[in-house]
Amino acid sequence: MVDDQFLDWDTEELSAGVRTQRFTSEAVVAASLQRIAERNDALHAFVEVFDASARQRARELDAEIRDGRWRGPLHGLPVAIKDLADIEGHVTGFGSRCYSDTPAMKSAAFVQALEQAGAVIIGKTHTVEFAFGSWGTNYALGTPVNPACPGHCSPGGSSSGSAVAVAAGLVPLAIGSDTGGSVRIPSALCGITGMKPSHGAVSLDGVAPLSARLDAIGPLARDVAGLKMLLDAMSLNQPSGAAVTPANVWCLAEGDLQPADAAVLSMYAYVLEALRTAGFDVERLELPRALSEYQSRCGSIMAYDAYRALREIIEDHRRPLDPWVRRRIAAGRDISDEAQEEALRQREKDTEVFLERFGPDDLLVLPTTPLTARPVAEIDEMQIPMSRFTRIANYLDLAAVTLPVVRPGEAPVGVQVAARRGQDDRLLALLREHEPLSQVIAALGQRSLAG
Repeated sequence: MVDDQFLDWDTEELSAGVRTQRFTSEAVVAASLQRIAERNDALHAFVEVFDASARQRARELDAEIRDGRWRGPLHGLPVAIKDLADIEGHVTGFGSRCYSDTPAMKSAAFVQALEQAGAVIIGKTHTVEFAFGSWGTNYALGTPVNPACPGHCSPGGSSSGSAVAVAAGLVPLAIGSDTGGSVRIPSALCGITGMKPSHGAVSLDGVAPLSARLDAIGPLARDVAGLKMLLDAMSLNQPSGAAVTPANVWCLAEGDLQPADAAVLSMYAYVLEALRTAGFDVERLELPRALSEYQSRCGSIMAYDAYRALREIIEDHRRPLDPWVRRRIAAGRDISDEAQEEALRQREKDTEVFLERFGPDDLLVLPTTPLTARPVAEIDEMQIPMSRFTRIANYLDLAAVTLPVVRPGEAPVGVQVAARRGQDDRLLALLREHEPLSQVIAALGQRSLAG
């Protein structure tokens, strides 16, 4: 039996253990592979596991540390990758039986960046087919199981496998993509942290597109420190921005959030009270448009782009596709080029109006999802409630992090903290280093443990 307790440590502590040779990367990777072997059949998080190459990579990275070379905090840590990114020598499945059967010639740019930073790519995780769905279901390849809830509950999507892998302790870190909430929704439902970076912060080269103008590669981890490790390694921008005190902390009125689960609204009230107790003047932000309107406008842009990218597959009805995903993407068939151009102009106007109210040093705090996880058997695929609170960040291109609030015996709930585009590093710094805000984050963790 491989000792695997360090997989449950905080990410910084795990990183320090490898750096100081308290234990080896090979030991961490072996423990992760053992957990995957023992639990993945039940959880369905991974679509492919790179056992041999991951072990060899870990041995090489251990040798570098013995020789005095340390690449940074990711050195020797296992990372799982959502199956929409090219990895050299492996087929990019994109959650489908119909997308590709040809191994990639080279890895996606962000995967190369992670490897350069010392990460061990341990495998590929399941996704909703073509990454177009927020429940996390996949009727073509199977739906991952949310480890934070009893029975087979929705893991959230579309980065379902990555969230399940982190939440179940199979890996400490994972990568997903976020076009309308696809990192933040599964992170919230599974009780972990996740981030939608600003669009363009991470290269999309070598990533299967859903909507290239909205797609964002984002990190998932058990803590904010893990998010920062991953984003620092992948980002095309130099890390910048100290933990400056936010000029304004905005919230939304309960009426703006309805309909929503009572558990979600209770959590939100708790978080806002904790912020006020920590000394923040939390004020209500009057949104120029309803959250559902931002959701709808973002969805139309996604459908247009997705249909153009996947038209050949979608229109071939001999191909065994998830019928709900086919329906969502086929909606883009009836959106004309002229309508899309007008939608993009309207998006620019909507962004300008929002930013007149939301300043460069402001934060917006809102729930991540209106609902907690639902049993898969009870999901109505005709409804898309889960992205109602997340698509605003994609449509207006905000940087957004979801943080978990988990109480024993209850389904996890997530709270989002959003900042302006380009404020990714500052947002993470605030959540980690700004003392009053970090105290609130610590309080959420204590609530998670104590209930």
